[in-house]
Amino acid sequence: MANNPKKRTFYALLAALILWAVYYYGDFGLENPPLSRASNTPPALKLEQSEPLTITKVPSEQPSYSTTNSPVEQPQCNMEDFIKRQEAASKRRLGSIEQEFTKVQHVFGANTQLSVYHKNIRSQTIDALIERLALVHQLYGQFLGERASKFINLNLVILSNRAEYEDYTSRYGFDPRASQGVFFHGSNSAFIEYKNDEQAVATAVHEAVHAMNLRLIGLTPRWLNEGMAQLLENVSKQGGVLRFNPGPRALKNPPYDIYALLESESQWGSVDMGRLYYSGWSWLSYIISNDSGMKMLTRLIGRESENPCDVLSSDESYDILQSTSATFEQDFHHWLDAVKPQS
Repeated sequence: MANNPKKRTFYALLAALILWAVYYYGDFGLENPPLSRASNTPPALKLEQSEPLTITKVPSEQPSYSTTNSPVEQPQCNMEDFIKRQEAASKRRLGSIEQEFTKVQHVFGANTQLSVYHKNIRSQTIDALIERLALVHQLYGQFLGERASKFINLNLVILSNRAEYEDYTSRYGFDPRASQGVFFHGSNSAFIEYKNDEQAVATAVHEAVHAMNLRLIGLTPRWLNEGMAQLLENVSKQGGVLRFNPGPRALKNPPYDIYALLESESQWGSVDMGRLYYSGWSWLSYIISNDSGMKMLTRLIGRESENPCDVLSSDESYDILQSTSATFEQDFHHWLDAVKPQS
């Protein structure tokens, strides 16, 4: 598909506007809405860990399919300065509530520090959260190689009940009614409602993925950001094999075709949010279910991370996916037919 210079300029300006808003005004949240339940679920997805994935090196120069005669002016930003402001805001916010909570810390590798704030969560639940985040951290290392070595602070506040969750999140201008977890970009802090152990762990991992995406990749399209968070929230390891247990997902409507999903950035926040979440999860569930798809995802994330202040256009993303596997759309629909519950 031909790349449209006007469309690329629009995406560049949109990315700059989003980062500018976070930089100057502080928080905006990515929530984890409650998921509708379904009695039939697709089988667990597997990825063999015995053979580490090969990280595909993607050239950093402009794509050759650009049709404009003059270069598109890229917005400039200082991501490191933003991270400093973010961490300062985090210290102020968490410092104001620290005396009310028990604080548990854990370090992954040499560069990722997890801080969990809670009041009465069992130690076994905290251990399960640490174990799952360790698997997620390992995957990012495979996706991004050396780029995954950036220092990351993961700050997770687990609230004891619904009333506490609504109280704390509404203090920061967030409407919590349709969510059970939220990550605030401007202060690098996530707040999670506790319902039960498994839900709390999954929601905490979901919000932590948003924090890792922002730090390691930068600005990402919403379908990719939410799709990865949903997919990785239930990752587990059994017998040396990573399993991406999808959890219950309603299969009432078909997911969007990939190009419609790539073009959906301006539609998030609409009445079709459930289908957008489901579509992002569906496509990434397929992509991560096979070696070709893993290579595809590695290339896509690698390209997104090259400029943390820029979001790839739908055309650029599509070309990366198709150049990795020319039949990936047909293969997705075959996969979807196989995992759908039979009526």
